[in-house]
Order: sequence, then structure tokens, then C-alpha cells
Amino acid sequence: MSAITTELPNVVDPAVLEDLGTRIAAGADALHATTLQANERWARLPEVFAVTGAEGAFMMLVPAKTSTELFADAMEQAQKTLSDAATDTFPALRTRRKELASRIIAVNEQWDAAQSGLECANTAYWSAYESDPASDTTRQMGTAQTDATDAWNAADAAVEELKADIRKFVHDLEDAEDEVARGLKKISGGDTVAGAWGDEILASQASWGESIRDYPGGPLTEVGLADRLRDRLSTKVANVISWMATADPDDVEDWLDAHPDFPGAVGFVAVAPAAKLWDDLKKKSTRDAAGEQWEDGPLAHLFDVAPAVIGNLNGIPADARDEFNRQTLKEWLAGDLTAEQRAQLQGLSDNLDKQKKADPDLPIAVLSLFMDTTEGEPRATLGFGDVDGADQITTVTHGIETDLSSLDPWAASAVSMHSDLNAELARKGSSASSAVVLFMEWESGGTGDVWNIERPDAGAERLAQLQRGFEMGNPGVQLDLDLHSLGTSMAAQMIADNAGLVDNVWFYGSAGVSQDAAEALEGQIRDGDISLHVTHADDDWIAPVGRVEISEHPVDPRTIGEATEAATGDATGRPQMFSSNGGWVEDFHTPEGEHGERTEGHNSQRSTERIYLLDFTRLNRLEVGLDDEAVGYLDPASQSYKQAIVDHVGAILTGQGKRG
Repeated sequence: MSAITTELPNVVDPAVLEDLGTRIAAGADALHATTLQANERWARLPEVFAVTGAEGAFMMLVPAKTSTELFADAMEQAQKTLSDAATDTFPALRTRRKELASRIIAVNEQWDAAQSGLECANTAYWSAYESDPASDTTRQMGTAQTDATDAWNAADAAVEELKADIRKFVHDLEDAEDEVARGLKKISGGDTVAGAWGDEILASQASWGESIRDYPGGPLTEVGLADRLRDRLSTKVANVISWMATADPDDVEDWLDAHPDFPGAVGFVAVAPAAKLWDDLKKKSTRDAAGEQWEDGPLAHLFDVAPAVIGNLNGIPADARDEFNRQTLKEWLAGDLTAEQRAQLQGLSDNLDKQKKADPDLPIAVLSLFMDTTEGEPRATLGFGDVDGADQITTVTHGIETDLSSLDPWAASAVSMHSDLNAELARKGSSASSAVVLFMEWESGGTGDVWNIERPDAGAERLAQLQRGFEMGNPGVQLDLDLHSLGTSMAAQMIADNAGLVDNVWFYGSAGVSQDAAEALEGQIRDGDISLHVTHADDDWIAPVGRVEISEHPVDPRTIGEATEAATGDATGRPQMFSSNGGWVEDFHTPEGEHGERTEGHNSQRSTERIYLLDFTRLNRLEVGLDDEAVGYLDPASQSYKQAIVDHVGAILTGQGKRG
């Protein structure tokens, strides 16, 4: 996959601008002449008619004549703006675009060659190393590996330099377009659109979902209602946060009391405006001499009065989100809470303290913390490792009947995964690093919700926004997902609607995916946009309940692409299967590998907790007791966990799915 897949924006043809300017100039001349002629004829009325009481009628067109002349003058100025742009600015931009397009091809070829060379060198080195670590061949292969790494680093540097030039080009193009727009604004009268209710509306409001041209002769673009609503939400939220940054604390408190869902809603702000808002607020704020806390400015004020509105923004630095969210946690624990809310939030606080004591060097960031006003429960996302600097971010999430009361076992899985991934990378001599994120922002419901798609759909929106934030804060990072049970249904919805957002996905004991999502996944696998790994334990008789015929997500992900299996047995558009039934896992901890235990049921972690199944006969829940500890899919002793670690490491070492 190429390092740079960005499509350069089109630059309007200068001839189009020149033609438009010529037409505007002709219109201005015609307007001048027509207005003059009409006024002269009207002014001669008294020579023909003498109407008592209407002696001043001949002057009635003077205001209209004056306004028209001003408009004609504006048209002439607009023509000059267009002519200047067509002569100098836009020809230069078109030349730059052509040069960048050529560089993209060359740099991608250089990067692809370096990537291929590095993969071959790595394979050759490890093959020689496994045969005889001390042989001359191994040393030669090691030298070749070093050379290939240097070549890849040089290619990657060229990629980053080109990306910077592309960003500068886009910025300059936008400035040029804005300059032309400013020169034309005085002739925009006459395009007012009135709604059926009679009030003026914006032209954009009248074209939601329509194919439009950004400028005469320009390409058609699809601007959907969802995009426009998201932009409006982002603008509105940014304005509210900016107001809070200087408002009276009592006013802010009153506003938040009236809008308790606002802290959760800020997570949906588009990541680019969120990052810009953070940068703007940061420029106006100062920390104390020790750099330990915000001392003055809007961020200091927000930290005191509404930390949650900053902590839940996706696209801003992880340490900033962590700082503000920990303040929110502190304030909530000091305030009024229900017994259940307090238990979950105190559990979060205790877990953070426990992790800090266990490994003081492990970075842990509270990436989100808000109250789900529908369910009355707190939601959170935690990051383990350097989220803003890692080469790979793996997001882990749960299935049904899971909330912050289940944080301890899920956090333990995330910490284990982080530790094993980085240990394996180090064992292989790689300088790459991996971070693991625990996503607990979504309400997965209980057994009565397992067949519906509403909750997975809602979770998918939040998961997508979280991933976009990672892209903003850590460009080029490999984004992976590990998902259990109904979490696979949720992630499938997200992946289907956001092709190319994530790179590699692991499904454990899937509750099924929707038919539309299955078709989308098949296409993305076939196109090389994503790799999908699926496992289902023979002892897991819970997961199939989510895939019954009446379910809204009935497709077993193991069957995706089955109809397109080639005659040779090779699959096209199919996921990669990995086992959870117990067996040997090669290259885990040592080149030889080690045994992995079978998954004993549907649990995600090792557990003696009771699990639930819907009784189809009596339509109530049956409790199925486990007398002994059962190994779960993400238990560090399980085969599925160990194989996933090996596969994750392979994905980052080979750059599998790495985007530009």
C-alpha cells in the first residue's frame, strides 16, 4: 500500500476565471448602459405628461440608478480580482499541483521499494538467525537489514517532507480561493433564498445532499446532510466552550446543569476544529513556573469550572485530555452521586492508583470521561502507553453487560497486551512501540438487547471519532482493533461506514455482523484496505445466540466472502481465521513459541462469574454456573491471546495497513 494516498485538491483553470471576469465586465457595461438609458427616458416624462401632485416623479429612478451604478462598480472590481488571479496566482498553483502530483508518484515508488526491501531483509535475517545466530550469513543478512532500514528511513523522511509540502499547498490554495471570494462578495446580492416559512436561509441549507460545484467549471462534490450537521455541531460546541472559557462560573454551572449531555457531546466535534480550538486556547493560557498546572488564561478557567468539556475532545493531546479528565473525576467524587455511579467512579480512581503503583513508568491517560445521561452511568476510555507517539494503537472493547464496574479485568487485559506487544517488539530488535486503548464509552446493553443494532450503531459513532482523534494527534499511526462479542457487531458497523480508518481487526467470539457490514468488510478485505482476523472457540455456545435468524446482525464473520472462494482454495475477501481451541503458538516469547490454552466458553477474561443465555422457551434468562475458573479469549494464557500478540507484532513490523 502506498505511503501517500492523499488526493490533491483541484485548482480552478485560470481560463475559467478569466471567462467569468469577462462575462462580469460585459454585464457591468450592459448594466451601466441600460440604467443610464432607463433613467434618461424616465426623466423626460414631464416633457410629455404634466400630472398635478406628481411633479417629482421624474426623480423616482435616481435611488435605483445610484444603487445600480454602485453594483456595476463592484462588478468591475470583481472582474479585476478575477483577472489578477487568472494571470498570476492560479497558474502558479496549477504548476505546483502538477509538480506535487509527480513527486507523489516518485516518493510512493521509493517508499514501496524501501518497504518491500525491508520486508525481504527482515525475512532473510530472521531465517539466517534461526539457522545459526553466529554464522557469517547471519552477519551479512544483519548488515543488509541495517541498509534496508536506512533506506526505509530515508524514504519515510521523503514522505514526511512531501506531506508538509502538500499541507502548505492546500493552505495556499485555500488562501487564494478566499482572496477571490472576498473580491466577489459585493456582487453576491440577488442570491437570497427564502424558505417556505418566508425567512431567509443560507444557500448551503438549500443544497444539503446535493451535487454542487465549488466554482464555475469546477468538479462536482457531494456534500451530505450529515457532514453539514457535523460541521454545525463542531462550530456550535466550539463557540460554547469559548464562551465558558471566560464566563462567570455560576453561569457555566447553570448552563451545564441545563445541558448535562454536553460533555459527552463534545466527543463528536470534528477533530480538526477540536485541535484548532485547543491550540487557540493554549496560546492564550500559561502554566505555573513548575509547569504542573494551568495558572492563567482560558484553560486555567476551564480547568476550574468545566474540565470535562476539554477532556472529552478527540484530536487534542492525550496528556491534555488526561489532565482535564482526572480533574473531572476528582470533582465528581467530591460531589453528589448515586451509589452505583460512586462505586464505578471510585473503582476507576482506585484502578488508576493501582496501575501507577504496579508500574510507575507506564503512561496511563484518561482519554474520555462523561456521564451517559440516558443510562445515568459514567463512561470512559483509557490509554496505556504513549498514544501520541506510538507506531501502533490497538483499541480493545467489550460485549454486553459491561460497564465501568467491569474495569479491573478489562484494564488488566489492556495492560497485559501493552506489555507483551512491546516486549515482543523489543525481542525482535524493533524500535517500534505499541499503545493499547480500552474503549468503554458505549452502552452495550444486556441480553434483551443482543439482537438489536441500535446500541452497536451508537457505539460505532464514538469508536470512529476516537480513531479519527488518534489520526489527528499521531499521523501515520497504525490503527488496530481487538473486539469481543457484541463489540464485534459494533466495530463492524464502524468499519463499514469508515473505509480506511483502521488497518487490522481481531474478532473474538463474535455476536455477528449485519448483512450490509459483512458486504462492506468483504470489499475492504478484497481491496486491501483492512485485514480481519476471526476466532470462535468450540466451547463458546453463547456467541451464536447473537447470530440467530431474527437478529439484526446475523452474519457469522467467519463466513464473510465465502461465495467468492477461488477454485484453488485461496479466499478473496475473506477474513483470516485463528484458533482459540488450544494449541501451539509459534514465535511467542521465543522463536520456538509456546502452548496456548483453549478458551472455555464465551468469557473475555479468566473468570468464575456466571454467564447468561436467553431461554427461547420461557423467554427469560438462565444462569449457567462455572465451578472452576474458565480461560477467556483475552486471557494471557489463551491461544487466541498469544496468537493475536504475534499477529499484531507482525502487522507493525511489516507495516501492514500503514497509511500515509
